[in-house]
Amino acid sequence: MRYHLVTLGCAKNTVDSMRLEQALRSARHAPTAAPDQADLLLVNTCGFIDAAKAESLDTIRALDASRRPGQQLFVVGCMTQIAEREVRDAIPTVDATFGVEAWDAVAARVGPADPAYDIPLAGAAPGAPSAYLKISDGCDRPCTFCIIPTIKGRMHSDAAARLVAEARAHAALGVRELVLVAQDSTAYGEDRGERDGLAALLEQLSAAVPVVPWIRLMYAYPGRVTTQLAETMARLPNVLPYLDMPLQHGSDAVLQRMRRPGLRVARRSLEAVRAAMPDVVLRTTFIVGFPGETEAEFEQLLDFVEEQRFDHVGAFTYSPQAGTPAAAAAQDVPQAVKERRYGALMELAQGISHECNRALVGREVEVLVESQAPSQAASGGPVVVGRTFRDAPEVDGLAFLKGTYPAGALVRARVDGALPYDLLCTPLEA
Repeated sequence: MRYHLVTLGCAKNTVDSMRLEQALRSARHAPTAAPDQADLLLVNTCGFIDAAKAESLDTIRALDASRRPGQQLFVVGCMTQIAEREVRDAIPTVDATFGVEAWDAVAARVGPADPAYDIPLAGAAPGAPSAYLKISDGCDRPCTFCIIPTIKGRMHSDAAARLVAEARAHAALGVRELVLVAQDSTAYGEDRGERDGLAALLEQLSAAVPVVPWIRLMYAYPGRVTTQLAETMARLPNVLPYLDMPLQHGSDAVLQRMRRPGLRVARRSLEAVRAAMPDVVLRTTFIVGFPGETEAEFEQLLDFVEEQRFDHVGAFTYSPQAGTPAAAAAQDVPQAVKERRYGALMELAQGISHECNRALVGREVEVLVESQAPSQAASGGPVVVGRTFRDAPEVDGLAFLKGTYPAGALVRARVDGALPYDLLCTPLEA
């Protein structure tokens, strides 16, 4: 059987889709990029916020409307974990629904492949320069706005031996960057009673795959970034001085309503990271328009961003999620106010990002090439697209590099120009 898989949502869903594909390929089923050539259509959904749910439903509807007789349509993932009835009511012709981490159940429902297909077994496709490594799933944090604990359940860490084996498999395929993801990466090992489990895991991964030059850490929790973790990151040669720490707000009053760590805790974590890695790149995420957010509290958020000068900022307007404590709050902020505040925050963050990029002009950097083929620059010469260590895949900026280089190449270059999010680079090779 040939299947076509659509993955929506975050990097953690990407990893889940990879594991689903492993289960299907082990049963000798094969992927196809063309929906009309597939026997089975699969959608791995996201249900984190209303916009993600709407995108999931739109995607399912589109595939359902265009599928031919005999094609099956399966829906899996976060949205079907918490809102299976909503999916069934919206698209009643879906053939099967599954929750999270159900890749073996999906493979069992599909069954073994018809021997007539004679499809060879295959691992992950070679050639991609980066790969995600999901180190744990679920979450025990009490955030009042978040539905993830309901979807994913209690935090459970993956075994270090399995993660090391997966990292080695990626390295064997030529991957140059491993991106560690989880709902809360800094909780790794807590469910087994381990202290500083993430620091220990980083040491194992760094030693196991020295040929992978970049190991990147995402989704750290404020207050759980210890001095030991920061110093371990600084010491390991292939762990990048980059950290994504979603802070959610810059007002202690709002953070208290969110049941998140306060600013004193956040500042302590940020100080520990900057002390250990003076050149660290910091990414964070904020929610604007949380129930009851006043103009004064929003101004405190802007002041905090100005104070900390984050290299990268992501933001969301608050969207109530049924079943969360915040959804029952009566003081919802008008949508127009949310959008105005979002615009003001992103304008400030963009200016800071541009200043950070301009400070790099004239400096040498390494660019990890991502594009499979060069494009033509305005000047007429070839240019490839990649990233420096300062930019995580899919969420941060890009580096445009003059010349022709294969995907996965690490090229030493000079920064010649800076855009608000992206860099313009010239190779230093003779």
